[in-house]
Amino acid sequence: MGEDRGSWAGPGGLRVRAVRLSGAHRVLAERAGVLGHSAFLVTRNGALVGRGYYPSVESLAEVVDLAELRTR
Repeated sequence: MGEDRGSWAGPGGLRVRAVRLSGAHRVLAERAGVLGHSAFLVTRNGALVGRGYYPSVESLAEVVDLAELRTR
């Protein structure tokens, strides 16, 4: 968990986590078309939501209602 920089929860098992893109995170993010050093990882009950990785708050807001998130 040392790679985590932030974590939020939403309704219905939604989880958003800011992660550094290294190791497995980098491989999966690149497959989703996300490049860079960090991204937001979005899951619901353990399954990826949409493409799973989002490079910015703006792209995250397209799939998640940010107002429903709370700090974990």
